[in-house]
Amino acid sequence: MAAGVAVVLLAVACTSAARGNAAAAARTPTAGVLAAGESSGTWASPTELLWLGKLGAWNTRLMEGLQRAGRIESSPPLARRLLGRDGRTVLAHESALEAVDRCAADLRGRVGAPPTERLTPAFRTFVRACTHLERFDTAIKLAIFREDESMLREAQLDAQNGGRLLLEADRGLPPGEVRSLPVIGGAAAASRVEPRFSRVASRLAGKEVEVRCWSHADWQRLLREEKAYTKHRIDEDTLGFAGISGARASLSPAVCDSLVDLVYGHARPSSAEAQFPLATALVTLAHEPQHAKGIAGEAEAECYAIQLMVSTGVQLGIGRSYAAQLAKLYWAHYGQELPGYRSAQCAEGGALDLRKASPSFP
Repeated sequence: MAAGVAVVLLAVACTSAARGNAAAAARTPTAGVLAAGESSGTWASPTELLWLGKLGAWNTRLMEGLQRAGRIESSPPLARRLLGRDGRTVLAHESALEAVDRCAADLRGRVGAPPTERLTPAFRTFVRACTHLERFDTAIKLAIFREDESMLREAQLDAQNGGRLLLEADRGLPPGEVRSLPVIGGAAAASRVEPRFSRVASRLAGKEVEVRCWSHADWQRLLREEKAYTKHRIDEDTLGFAGISGARASLSPAVCDSLVDLVYGHARPSSAEAQFPLATALVTLAHEPQHAKGIAGEAEAECYAIQLMVSTGVQLGIGRSYAAQLAKLYWAHYGQELPGYRSAQCAEGGALDLRKASPSFP
């Protein structure tokens, strides 16, 4: 029973720093951008921000419903009760899927048509996603009514298509985040695509990933849009974010400034106080490509990123010894991270240990 909803959750589950808006297709870090010093696209207008807020609220209700249904379907005892048509369990399941059942109607009624043409493609894709999710809802309810698990295959197919289209729609929003940016390496005050960081992120993700370093002013404008669209899951405390299975990662000015100091300025401070911002920047650069690979969970992405800090540092050219110092310092503070970023399995021999044959961790 977990198959149907679980596919959707794998595709769209995300938390504060994981949600991003990747390009519709993977591309090289230098493709499709303007000449250095130029940029194109405008930030969201007040009318667009209002619409993005409505869309974000609709999307949140949809995701919360899918997650509640997923918890029922992924629990063997509850799944058995569901297929056995236990009244309370069926009612809880149907209540969870109410937002899915009304997906398109709520999108048109609660959100409405987009106020500008540039938002229309994403809106149309959300409508197409609703078509598949509503079919998924019908198929899974029919499977339960008939006590026929074979019908879940149909539900799973529509769940896959619905999840794929939700991600596709999300990749085009909000408008400011998908602006074209110049490619500029090294120290720069302007928003840009950082080619060296992009190459490293691409190796970590196993595909082309564009790392975007935003200026201080543009980062505030970007957060204004993201806060409206994500209902504050992305806010002032966010260091970076990337789309699940996407091709773009956005990093805060603080992270990019630290990386520039480390990589281009050859900063090698010895005090823990001065090293920690550099360690945080390094792990953030390693963290976001994990989401681009398709890893939705923050704890999983963070654990992998910590283990990859040394190799990431080597790829950036900072040297294995100093990268190891930064990794050791960051790992020493692991217990202070937010609960959603920690896991008991992030330990030697644990499920998240990338090198179980190695005697050292991380």
